[in-house]
Amino acid sequence: MKRELIVTADGRDRTVAIEGPLPDGTFHVAIDGALRTVDGKPIRPGTWSLVIEGRSFIVDLDPRRTGIAASVGASEALLQVQDALHRRLAQAAGPRVAATGESISAPIAGKVVKVLVEVGDVVAPGTAVIVLEAMKMENELIAERGGTVSTIHKTAGQAVDTGDPLVVLT
Repeated sequence: MKRELIVTADGRDRTVAIEGPLPDGTFHVAIDGALRTVDGKPIRPGTWSLVIEGRSFIVDLDPRRTGIAASVGASEALLQVQDALHRRLAQAAGPRVAATGESISAPIAGKVVKVLVEVGDVVAPGTAVIVLEAMKMENELIAERGGTVSTIHKTAGQAVDTGDPLVVLT
């Protein structure tokens, strides 16, 4: 699977293309066109062990209201991550008033792992709002239209059935 992202840190945009996992378990990662092979293994949710050019790193990724906090050792950076295609389409369309409000329901039965928003948060389209675990896989549920979080129906640890309401945005 190949994915292209725009990652913003300290006001600087970088294009990040990720391909993988490849048959040998590695990933090809290109940052602004500079290609590297990365051996990455999840240690636990949000924490990865990475080997890049023979150097080993433990990376913690923690979703925050204003982005993703990425920590390597004592260093931390706040990242904003956008799908590159969505960003290009939004820029090409120009400014417009987007429709907001939606009800996000469980697409499959499982367990809520993490609620990434709080009541009153303003959520942009494409933002992850809740993480469900089903069949030993974690799935981020994304707000398609965005809006303001008005109701959260489930908390971390609760089981959900297909179709159960999870988060309401107005």
